[in-house]
Amino acid sequence: MSGVLKNYRFSLILLAGVLVGAVLGIILGPKASVFQPFANIFLNIVFCIIIPLVFVSISNSIAGMANLRKLGKTLSVLVGVIVATGLISSFLALLTVFIFNPSQGVTLDLSTSFDASTTNTAIQFDSILTVSSFTDLLSLSHMLPLIIFSILTGVAVGMAGEEGVPVANLLKSATAVIGKFVQIIMYYAPVGIACYFASLIGSMGTQVIGSIVRLSIIYSVFCVLYVVIFHSCTAFVGGGKEGLKRYWKHIWLPMATAAGTCSSSASMPANIVAAENMGIPKETRNLVIPLAGLIHKDGVVIVQIMKIVFLFGALGLDFTASDAAKAVLVALISGMIVGTIPSGGFIGEMFICTTFGLPIEAVPILVIMGTITDPFCTTTSVTSQPAIAMVVAKLTEGKKWIDTTFGMKGEEVNAK
Repeated sequence: MSGVLKNYRFSLILLAGVLVGAVLGIILGPKASVFQPFANIFLNIVFCIIIPLVFVSISNSIAGMANLRKLGKTLSVLVGVIVATGLISSFLALLTVFIFNPSQGVTLDLSTSFDASTTNTAIQFDSILTVSSFTDLLSLSHMLPLIIFSILTGVAVGMAGEEGVPVANLLKSATAVIGKFVQIIMYYAPVGIACYFASLIGSMGTQVIGSIVRLSIIYSVFCVLYVVIFHSCTAFVGGGKEGLKRYWKHIWLPMATAAGTCSSSASMPANIVAAENMGIPKETRNLVIPLAGLIHKDGVVIVQIMKIVFLFGALGLDFTASDAAKAVLVALISGMIVGTIPSGGFIGEMFICTTFGLPIEAVPILVIMGTITDPFCTTTSVTSQPAIAMVVAKLTEGKKWIDTTFGMKGEEVNAK
């Protein structure tokens, strides 16, 4: 119990800050705006660190994956499965929020400089994916081009081989330093968030709290159903009835680890053990589980979709088919990249706001939503990995991989 509390300590402190801020906002009303400067200090520092954090973290992560390019067939199948499941989860999330509107009864006025009538959310892939000048990458308004540039930098470093080692070491060192910088910022986060919510609720009332709770409930229920139904279907596709049976027999350890740690990385050892007990071939599980732990996060994809639709509704914007397509793209990239780097939550929310041209003042609200739903988000992502490993095994090893495999202790398991 103490271990679980330790893992949730910062989240609990952050939520305590939200509660304190909410109480102050309700009591003081408009007078709570006196706290806004303290909130701005926190937000401004976070916004300043975003650009270097994204670049060094993603570049470093991709550079470390360079050896995986030798495993072409398995890797290409894995990426295909990840994209396919990401698209399915995005569609299901969109369908859910269209039925259960997460922003029902909520109207946000977050920025006097934000004009909804001038917001351009049409898909323009050239401007979404690239910029015309290197200096434009240093703007918070161009998060996706920065992410793509960072990925290409990491790939180039890996391809350079021995000559790229000094740069790889520099990226690794810079990632560690910036991670400590973020850690320092986070010491002030509960105060900054408390001041932000005091000012926000003081000016807008308690509807913000209700909107956070509503979206969190919708997302949590969705995740439970998604794990039970969709992960079961995935395991069945990969291994038939025997695969489904093995999946539910051995998934409980990584499930409990994910819920208790809220960390895909911390859940990876448990997932590897579970995959071995399920009889997934060694070559497949040793590649799929670690890599999927980094770039396959259906929980992130789903919550990003819901947050985007929530913001559109709360800001009074029409959510068109074009917006839905862009939302899927943003969610998929978030699931593959954003969730793997330090303070991915802040970066993911910034990614949403800057890609759609929405007010960045919404970031703290989205972060709190992410904090509340994090156990469900992590559990959804982690428990998907053995299931997709079964699908990859089927596509690379053949349909009969499930007939004869080896369990945890090396004994042969005969499915027949």
